[in-house]
Amino acid sequence: MTRLMRLIPTTLLINLSVAVAIVLTLAASAPAQGRKVGKNESKAERKDRKEIEKADLNDEKERRKEDLKDLKEDKKELKEERKADLNDEKERRKKESEALKERRKEDLKDLKEEKKDMKEDRKARSKALKESRK
Repeated sequence: MTRLMRLIPTTLLINLSVAVAIVLTLAASAPAQGRKVGKNESKAERKDRKEIEKADLNDEKERRKEDLKDLKEDKKELKEERKADLNDEKERRKKESEALKERRKEDLKDLKEEKKDMKEDRKARSKALKESRK
C-alpha cells in the first residue's frame, strides 16, 4: 500500500508536466485571440480564409452526419442479424424438442410392446409348465 502511495504523486507529476508542455506548445504556436494573424493580410484574404474555414466546417459537419447515418444503419443491420439469429436458434430448439418428444413417444411405445411380449411369454411358459406336469 505504501508503494502505491509513493507512485501516485510521481504519476500525477508526470501527467502534470506533460499537460504543461502541451499547453506551452499550443500557446507558442497559436496566436493570441484579438491579435491579427497577419498584419499585412487584406480584408479579401481574411474573407477568403474565413470562407474556406466555413466550407471546411460544413464538410466536417456533412462527414459527421454521414458517419452517424452509417452508424445507425450498422446498428439496425446488427439488430436485424441478432433477431434472425435468435429466431433461428428458437426454431432449432423447437425442432430438437419435437424430435425428443417423438423419440420418447416411440420409446414408450416400444416399452409397452416389450411388456406385452414379456407378459405373453410368461403366460406361455406358465401354460407349458402346467401341460408338462400333466
